[in-house]
Amino acid sequence: MFLSNAQRWAQICDRQAEIIENLSNVFPERKEYHSDLGISWRRLGDQVSRGQSLETLDVLNK
Repeated sequence: MFLSNAQRWAQICDRQAEIIENLSNVFPERKEYHSDLGISWRRLGDQVSRGQSLETLDVLNK
């Protein structure tokens, strides 16, 4: 299933990654956790951009 607005979803994922990663400025002790979450959001954005379905994403995350 390709999302008709996949590019917008990818932008939202990228912005979410930035927001989470910037939390490390306030909570430096959580930097590794924020980095991991940011990477996950960026991967999701990349996968949405390539038109991968949510079922594919579920399989990759297990």
